[in-house]
Amino acid sequence: MAEARPRVLRCGDLVLDESRWTVHRAGTLVDLSPTEFRLLACLLRDQGSVLTRAELLERVWGHGYTGQPQVVETYVSYLRRKLHRLGPPLIHTRRGVGYLLRGQAPDAQDLGGPDLAGG
Repeated sequence: MAEARPRVLRCGDLVLDESRWTVHRAGTLVDLSPTEFRLLACLLRDQGSVLTRAELLERVWGHGYTGQPQVVETYVSYLRRKLHRLGPPLIHTRRGVGYLLRGQAPDAQDLGGPDLAGG
């Protein structure tokens, strides 16, 4: 039998409630599009692990997605803009690999700029 996913995902002061489709950061409601919500949920489910552009495309946009792969960088940028204004950065770039979400910043040498993940 498949294990049920948690309905509430957390990382520090970030809380995503899958049953209500709401996100709060530092107690403030954050308005996200459905795609931003799915991307954030994906990052939260695997927090601390690096997810590649290809993994995120498959999990968020679906196997049949035929658009531009740079859409991942675009939506990560949207999430950063909305979330990071309310607290310390949670979404980090592992240069040349992908993205990870975690409460404490990885070593500075591992970080790239906001949109430098290769794919």
